[in-house]
Amino acid sequence: MHARIVLGVFAFVTFASGLWAAEKEVKVQASRAIKLAIVDADHRAPGRDAFHQTFADTLSFELSQRLNEMMPVKATLPGLDKTSWGLGNGIYDVALVVGSTVPRAMVGSDFQILKATPVSGQGKFFLYFVIRREDPDLAKLMGEVFPEALKGQFFLRALARQQGVELEDWRVALAAAK
Repeated sequence: MHARIVLGVFAFVTFASGLWAAEKEVKVQASRAIKLAIVDADHRAPGRDAFHQTFADTLSFELSQRLNEMMPVKATLPGLDKTSWGLGNGIYDVALVVGSTVPRAMVGSDFQILKATPVSGQGKFFLYFVIRREDPDLAKLMGEVFPEALKGQFFLRALARQQGVELEDWRVALAAAK
C-alpha cells in the first residue's frame, strides 16, 4: 500500500512537471496588423501582385498617418470561399474585391461596401472595399482611409500601369455600392 502511494505521488509529480515544462514552451503571438483579403479573378495577370501590394502599402500608410503610429496591413489572396468565410468570422478585417461585382456571400448587413470606379469610364475595372461592421470604430476608420488610399500617387501609378493608361487619364470616384 505504501509503495502504491509513493508510486502515485511520483506519477503525479512527473505529470505535473511535464505540464509545467510544456507551459514554459507556450508562446502567444498577436499581430496588430490589419488583415486584408484580396479577391481578384485575374490575380495572375502580369503586375497584379505589385498592384495588390501597393494597395496594402498605401492603406497601411494612410492608417499610420491617421493613428500616428505604424499600422501594418497584411494582404493575402485566399480565394473567394475562404475570403467570404474569413471575413464573416473575423479572420480578415477587410477585403478588396477587384472586378465587376461583389460576390453574393459578401453582401449583407454585416458588411459595408464602398465602390471605386474609374472617372474616365474606361473599361469595367472596379474596386470594392468590404468592411466588417462588427467593430464600429474599425469600420469607421477603414471607411475614412479607403478614399485617401485611392488618392495616393503610388497607388494611382500602380493602377494606371495595371490598366495600361496614362496616370493623367485615371482618376477614381468613390460611391456606396448598391
